[in-house]
Amino acid sequence: MKLLMVTRKVDRNEHLAGFIYEWVKKIGSQVDQLFVLTWQEGDSSGLPGNIKVVSLPTRANIFVKVLKFEASFRQYIQDVDGVFCHQMPLYTILAAPFAKLYRKRIVSWYMHRQIDLKLRLMEKISNVVLSASPESFRLKSKKLVITGHGIDTDVFKPTPRADVDRFSIVSVGRISPTKDYESMIKAFDILRDSGQQNLSLIIAGDVGLELQRTYFDNLKLMVEKMNLGSMVSFSGPIAHHDVPNFLQTADLFINLSGTGSVDKAVLEAMACGCVVLTSNEAFQSILPGELMVEKNNPKALAEKILWIRSLPSDRRQAMALNLREEVVRNHNLDTLVRTIINQFRNESKAA
Repeated sequence: MKLLMVTRKVDRNEHLAGFIYEWVKKIGSQVDQLFVLTWQEGDSSGLPGNIKVVSLPTRANIFVKVLKFEASFRQYIQDVDGVFCHQMPLYTILAAPFAKLYRKRIVSWYMHRQIDLKLRLMEKISNVVLSASPESFRLKSKKLVITGHGIDTDVFKPTPRADVDRFSIVSVGRISPTKDYESMIKAFDILRDSGQQNLSLIIAGDVGLELQRTYFDNLKLMVEKMNLGSMVSFSGPIAHHDVPNFLQTADLFINLSGTGSVDKAVLEAMACGCVVLTSNEAFQSILPGELMVEKNNPKALAEKILWIRSLPSDRRQAMALNLREEVVRNHNLDTLVRTIINQFRNESKAA
């Protein structure tokens, strides 16, 4: 089987999209040839020989990109068995005329609560739409297949930890108002004022958009004004291949995302054996209620942190093991890749 995949970027070092490198590598291991057309340039070195990455110039304007996209797409479409478009509805829209002309199956992946005209069009012209959860694709569709997320549980896994007195809490993700980092910082202010010691919070990530840089600066200023510098720190972005080691050293992972879709970062933490706390409604069907926390409520968050810290170590370990098993069972990358490939095996379903 030969496939053509369209995605934003294949970059083994990027902190936001580094996981796509692993997806490409795994998909490539299941097909004879994988061509990957990316909207931006990135470091795709080290991939097997049967995978070819073709990148559009990152800084080109949209008109030039569309022209180059169409030229590259036409070059490969005749020789493949189908097209897998990852995340952006625009990729499916641009790919569809050529895919339909050559009667190639289009499978689209989408993960976001937003519904707009481009998404509606993507759904109409795709043969199949894949998403990690019902909350991640909220447009009603008979084409929707729920797959779970794709976490490489051979990479994101627990490792033995040295006994330390300090209770380590981490958070990984884009620095954005929708992640509510203010509540984490305020919760630590409450914990410090109540006499709690040997607690630390490391927030890893960078802004996704430059217009959010002021928000990031205000978070740093907030930590400074509250005199929390010895407890709360910002590590900056972490390359995707370094995230497992970062998570493996943590006792607790916090995610206060308001996106409403299953956040990959939470699942990665679970796979690494971290206990997690989140306010993200998409996890209500995944996590026990005791690991859900109310939104915009620093006091409730502080109380949850204290509760988890006070648990006997054997109970925390059992909780962490159950969380990892949830990821292995329902959000494993190997399972996701098989699901993607299977969408192309039955040619009788092709449009």
